[in-house]
Amino acid sequence: MDALGGVTRQDLEHHFAAAFESRTGKLPAATTIVECGDLLIIRADGTLTRKQGVLGGRDPGLMSELSRSVLDELAHQDLWEVAEAEAGRPVTAVLADQSVDPDVAIVCFVLGESA
Repeated sequence: MDALGGVTRQDLEHHFAAAFESRTGKLPAATTIVECGDLLIIRADGTLTRKQGVLGGRDPGLMSELSRSVLDELAHQDLWEVAEAEAGRPVTAVLADQSVDPDVAIVCFVLGESA
């Protein structure tokens, strides 16, 4: 599917990247959107700042926890409504996780039935 609710994946990638940059001060190196049945998945590579990378080398557990909380907050506050509008379906749940090595972030929106 090239468009979600009339808006392209590229538009959703742009929304995610802009929201991520406003929270963290940097753009992800790459962002990919995948729609699979009732899931709308955003994968972002290269999300850690240089300082986060240093902290991750010293305490990966702490870095992972900090990154995950930022990502979870971003998904709930900034992207939930964007995902609903662009998928044309309500979001019923969101799952977010961050890997430090490799530097990959995933946000998965669980979509409900269209109204």
